[in-house]
Amino acid sequence: METSFRPLGTVMQLLEDLGHEVTYAYDDLVFVNDNNFLLQFDDTGLAVNLFFNQSCPKQNAENIEQSIIPAGDKKGLSIIKKGEYSITGQSDENLRIEFFDN
Repeated sequence: METSFRPLGTVMQLLEDLGHEVTYAYDDLVFVNDNNFLLQFDDTGLAVNLFFNQSCPKQNAENIEQSIIPAGDKKGLSIIKKGEYSITGQSDENLRIEFFDN
């Protein structure tokens, strides 16, 4: 199986420039400090999917979307709003992440 290039450094710099901090990156997911949103690299590595936490206030989501998409364009990243997600704790101390497309 071939792994595509994922521009994690560029994404981290972009988020830092916008006042966010990457708290955890795992496989194709990038978790952000306030947990209002996360980013997911697509299979090609050419686009980054934007998902908002279902508990994120609508105004916060709109502000983030309006800042992150144009900032991504300036850095050569195609950021695409895809939908929402939820995180729930499991009894085995793992987290379950569910994605909901728009």
